[in-house]
Amino acid sequence: MRKLIFVLLLAPFILNAQTQKKFLINGNIKSIPDNSQVILLGFKGTDTLATSVVQKGNFTLSGTVTNTDARIILFPALQRRIVIFMGGDTVTVKGSSENDITVTGSPSNLDYEEFLYEIKPLNDYVSYYRNQMMSATSQGLHDSATIMLNTCYNIYQNAVDRFVQRKKNSPVTALLLAYSYDTDPNRDVLLLQKRYAVLEGEALQTQFAKNLAEVIKQDLVGAVGTQSLDFSQADTAGKTVSLSQFKGKYVLIDFWASWCRPCRMENPNVVAAYNKYKDKNFTVLGVSLDQAKTNWLQAIHSDNLTWTHVSDLKQFDNAVAALYHIKEIPQNILVDPSGKIVARNLRGDALNQKLSEILQ
Repeated sequence: MRKLIFVLLLAPFILNAQTQKKFLINGNIKSIPDNSQVILLGFKGTDTLATSVVQKGNFTLSGTVTNTDARIILFPALQRRIVIFMGGDTVTVKGSSENDITVTGSPSNLDYEEFLYEIKPLNDYVSYYRNQMMSATSQGLHDSATIMLNTCYNIYQNAVDRFVQRKKNSPVTALLLAYSYDTDPNRDVLLLQKRYAVLEGEALQTQFAKNLAEVIKQDLVGAVGTQSLDFSQADTAGKTVSLSQFKGKYVLIDFWASWCRPCRMENPNVVAAYNKYKDKNFTVLGVSLDQAKTNWLQAIHSDNLTWTHVSDLKQFDNAVAALYHIKEIPQNILVDPSGKIVARNLRGDALNQKLSEILQ
């Protein structure tokens, strides 16, 4: 026991000694003025890692870092900054001007350049054709843009998967996963989780990887393809109702409130779906973000919402809303008989179409 405690007490010091890495950046940019400053920052831009004063275009930045990650070289006199991936490397930065800068000596920065010049442009094509599809003025143009969008999207996603498999240890891979997730309207957190699980070694030590871990943890809650989280809350009569009571049925968890105009406008669609499918193993469980019970009950009566309703009357502090990270309403979550989430935010005819697909 004493030996274990001794090791644990020493571990932070041993780890710190092992992870400190010396770096050296030798630079020459001909257009930069003498006596101007060059600053190396962490990627957040708040921590200064090294500074240097330029003489005849030359500067030197040195110090230590604990990992390989994205950093920023700032040239205040040129009003220019560049992103560089580096750890304990000896790096050379050269350029005839601020618009002609090359970086060598850092293997991870080569991965970053591959991302910039080979992977990112594929997503630019995806964005272009998505905009073309959304702004199409005819069905023909819409269909043509859709075909190109799907083609480009598949090529891009395949390129991301290949990059992840080839460079699972690269710190840049964590950046790529963050970028691909942030720029994709689909935001498939299960796909992100699958790709993240491939990362190894230095790829997991970056700020991007740490942020991704938090994003995955948050976005998995209520995500399509995951198990729903059980909850209990009082109904309109004060009786405790749990989601698990409805296991064996398709349940639409409907987040709404009497004061929410978009919710009230959507209610007729939910009523129509409920009346059409309530005898086909489907029900609705309303979760209200109301505060005044009288208003809540009046809205239920006025909108003819004849299904089960629960609320703790705490508005956006509602415990169920907090559990599912609900920040705005209306929102809904469709749960299958096993408790698995099969769809989210089905509004208008989309709700009827989905229920028709799974219940008929």
